[in-house]
Amino acid sequence: MKKRNKKFNPNKHLVNRNSAFEAINLAKPVREDSKSRLVLDAYSALDAFTKRIAEKAHFDVLASTVDMGMMLSQNVFDNAHMEEITAAREGMMRCKDRFIRTGALGFDGEGYNAIKFVIELYAEQLNHVTGAEVIKFIKTRESHIKSGNFYRGAEVRQMAAAA
Repeated sequence: MKKRNKKFNPNKHLVNRNSAFEAINLAKPVREDSKSRLVLDAYSALDAFTKRIAEKAHFDVLASTVDMGMMLSQNVFDNAHMEEITAAREGMMRCKDRFIRTGALGFDGEGYNAIKFVIELYAEQLNHVTGAEVIKFIKTRESHIKSGNFYRGAEVRQMAAAA
C-alpha cells in the first residue's frame, strides 16, 4: 500500500458561512464609514507631504488614491476628468523622481493641486459605486503592481516611449 504524499489541509474544504451576507453587502453602495476612512487616509497623507514629514507609506496611499480614481473614471464614469487625473499621476512620478534624486518626498505646486483635486474626485466617485466594484479595481491594481507596471522611473518611461 502506497503512503499518501499530501498533507491534510482542513482549509481546502472550508465553507465560508458569511458568503451570502458578504455578497449582499458588496452589491450595495460603499458604506459611509469606509468612504470617510479612505478619504481621511488620503487627506492625512497629503497633509504629511505639506508638513514635510511624508514617508513612503504616505506616497503609497496617495498613489493608490490616484490610481483608483483613474480606474473608476476610465471604467465607470466614461473617462471623466482624465486630464486632471493624468496631471496627478505625472505629479506622483515627479515626486518619485525627486525622491530618487534628493532623498526627500515632496510635490511641486502643480502636482499638489492635481492630487488634491483627485482626492476630492475620488470621494465623490465613492458615492456612486458599489463595494464589489471597488474591490475589483483594488485587485486589478494589485496585479498591475506585481507585474511592475506602476510608477516607473523617467529612464524607463523614455525608453518605452522611444521603442
